[in-house]
Amino acid sequence: MQKIFFKRYIYISLNISIIFFNAYAEEIKPKKKYFFNQYISQLIWEKVKENKSESLRWEIYDNPNSVDFKKKFKKNLLENSDSNEIVTKSPTFLLNKGEKIFEYGYINDKSDFYILKLGLSNRFNIEFSSELNNSKNNIINPNKLKSLYLEKGVRNFRGGGTLQIFSQSRGDIISTNFRLSYGEKTGGSKHGYIFGEVVNQYSKNDSLSFNLNPQFSYTSSGNISSISSSLNLRLNPRFQIIPEANFNLYNSENNFSLTGRTYLSKNIIIDNFISNSLGVTDMAKQFKSESIKYGVKLKLIF
Repeated sequence: MQKIFFKRYIYISLNISIIFFNAYAEEIKPKKKYFFNQYISQLIWEKVKENKSESLRWEIYDNPNSVDFKKKFKKNLLENSDSNEIVTKSPTFLLNKGEKIFEYGYINDKSDFYILKLGLSNRFNIEFSSELNNSKNNIINPNKLKSLYLEKGVRNFRGGGTLQIFSQSRGDIISTNFRLSYGEKTGGSKHGYIFGEVVNQYSKNDSLSFNLNPQFSYTSSGNISSISSSLNLRLNPRFQIIPEANFNLYNSENNFSLTGRTYLSKNIIIDNFISNSLGVTDMAKQFKSESIKYGVKLKLIF
């Protein structure tokens, strides 16, 4: 029965992706043509009378209030870019001061999660999250750290921040962010842990980028380390495919996920994903669930 639902989920997701691809693939060309036609160079001519003759000639008039067309074009392009501006933003981008992101996700095993991100500056953000995990531990070879800190049916709360270190937009070779958070599960025994992640991204162009992210969890019962790798492939201005894999280094577990990201507008984003990762935030990303799961995530930007 689970295989049937899984196949239906894949079929529906692919059809939705095709609809968005066909609907918006041709949006960019008309907009570019409009902007270039609007801001072509302008010459002002003035009729001038020569001193020794009554004949007239035309000369170019030097306009003291000339317009910087290049600057004006860039300004209008940003103001009228609709969702194109936000599509180019990657996992390494940070919110500007005052901006907020709220995310809600639901998974077919009745797990869910909430994430709130706040921009204190364009180089430092804070975030808070809560995740309910309903995945079972491996019965044959159980992971003790997973059972202790990510217990089935128990909700976790986390808080932390992200600091930007390097950025390709400022001329650096790669973009690098450092994330650090503290997590704790609810219930009688509140076991806490510290999670750290170095998000490294290299963007070849607006359509293709590659991530390599070392991840670490520090607990009183032992430490966990892994490395995550992902590819962001932009098929058109409103749709991305993101395959991702986590590789065990110490006390972790291998897992994978595949996400289809749809930009309904510059403020509303929907992710459809399949994964065998235990969870979607912090330490939960370093472990594997007993079976493949599928879910959806809604992201709102304010």
